[in-house]
Amino acid sequence: MYIYRKRFFYPIHVERPDPVLAKELLEHYGGRDGELTQAVQYLNHQVNIDNRVWRELLGLIMAEELAHLETLSAMITKLGGEVTRLSDHEDTPWSLSYVNQYSEPDKLLKANAALEKRARLLYEKHAAMTQDPGVKRLLTFLARREGVHQRLLYRCYKVLTEGGTSEQYMEIIYEYKMSLQVLE
Repeated sequence: MYIYRKRFFYPIHVERPDPVLAKELLEHYGGRDGELTQAVQYLNHQVNIDNRVWRELLGLIMAEELAHLETLSAMITKLGGEVTRLSDHEDTPWSLSYVNQYSEPDKLLKANAALEKRARLLYEKHAAMTQDPGVKRLLTFLARREGVHQRLLYRCYKVLTEGGTSEQYMEIIYEYKMSLQVLE
């Protein structure tokens, strides 16, 4: 007999329910700057990029954003919230209009880096709203990961605008993969 065990991107430890925070965290789930928006935006942008290294980076980050979405949904549930709909903390349904539709490489890299920055700042805000050490640790971790994405996307933008080499792009992929090796 096979028993399915759900594995999450990051351990989820919640000391006590906090439905107020759970509701706020829906902003990361189905909000304008949330994980779903990031994943769909990166999927859309992959189609519009000729550079295979950028496509690879966006694909790697997209997969991580989906893992964040799964982890976040489990934490929201453990905090006493519900994730029955793709909506934000005000119950506004997620919209495809949240996805940036640029096709020019410089604009889409800047837009993606800006989206990661907004997500990082929102995670930091929500981490400051809790005293639960497990929840704070997870939200801080997610903020750090968004910061890594922001930095790497900005580096891609810089390499692009400075006429960089394929080796410089490959270094960015290597740095991303190495960033996954370090979990605190």
